[in-house]
Amino acid sequence: MHDVAIIGAGLSGLSAARHLSASGLDVIILEKSGGLGGRAATRRVDLPDGSPLPVDHGAQFFTARDPLFRRQVDEWLSKGICFEWATGFHTWDGVALHPSDKQWEAPRYACREGMSALGRDLATGLHVKKDFRVGSVVREREGWLLYPMNPASEDPIHARALFCSAPVPQSLELCREHLAEEERRLLGTIAFGPCLAVMAFFSGTPIIPDWKGIQVRDPESPISWIAWDSSRRPQGSPSGSFVLHASAEFSAREGLSTEQGKKAAVEELLRDGARIAGSWMGKPSSAVVHLWSYAIPLGTGVEGGFLRSANDDKLYLIGDGLQGGRVEGAWLSGLKAARDYLMKIGGI
Repeated sequence: MHDVAIIGAGLSGLSAARHLSASGLDVIILEKSGGLGGRAATRRVDLPDGSPLPVDHGAQFFTARDPLFRRQVDEWLSKGICFEWATGFHTWDGVALHPSDKQWEAPRYACREGMSALGRDLATGLHVKKDFRVGSVVREREGWLLYPMNPASEDPIHARALFCSAPVPQSLELCREHLAEEERRLLGTIAFGPCLAVMAFFSGTPIIPDWKGIQVRDPESPISWIAWDSSRRPQGSPSGSFVLHASAEFSAREGLSTEQGKKAAVEELLRDGARIAGSWMGKPSSAVVHLWSYAIPLGTGVEGGFLRSANDDKLYLIGDGLQGGRVEGAWLSGLKAARDYLMKIGGI
């Protein structure tokens, strides 16, 4: 019997786990994939010489405005895990490309080894059970039973308390019967926009643009964002990797679940990328695509940044969708929920 089970090893789940574990609780994290960090994700792409190239295809950067998160970022900075990547981005308005006319008050941070470095650091010393997809959640008198999707392959996990950090629609599906009607209604209003991410690679003559990122403010464009991913890598790394994010509207269109549909979408995005950044972007050496189904929280979240069930005070729902989005929001949601639980059990 674990003290706490956490569904999902995204940044909110890992943040909660670190705080709970630091208070002496036995915490297990159940992650359906083999990775850490959720959408703070890095794809390792093999170059022709066989060396792996990290490319951030999920969260592109993060800010730190809350004092609690700034302390966490200061720790990452001291370890060399992240660095100040940019203080302004170019903007495409549908006609021309404009450089940033001012520096932001809050710098944008990135990671030399990829954004997944955040999840790896938070997971240090924690008990993470990977490749465990939770199929059902059962409440018993002594706690919770979490059954795997394939009961024949794994034993259920027992825990006194449950934190669910999956995207809100998935958390609602798993925990619906344990939530009050008003909570189900509230969670049902929290929607996410999808995002089709294209990782494009260019070999041959080095490409060195005068921008690190382009925010696309053109309603006619299928693109919302373009990043020169190589600008986030250590000095001496190949310069020809770029990431394009499609708009939520484009990413939601039918047919993107098929290989043929994805291929056509990639071609369309690269054509428009060539219009924005230069003709060279339309002719990559290779391209890889990934569809994020729950990429962009479309609301402001809920009061407090997490939900503790009114029916059961040992059930918490956490995640960036409950805190208004972003890397900072995910981390804060997990931390706030962990603190609330520890106060209830007298842990702090």
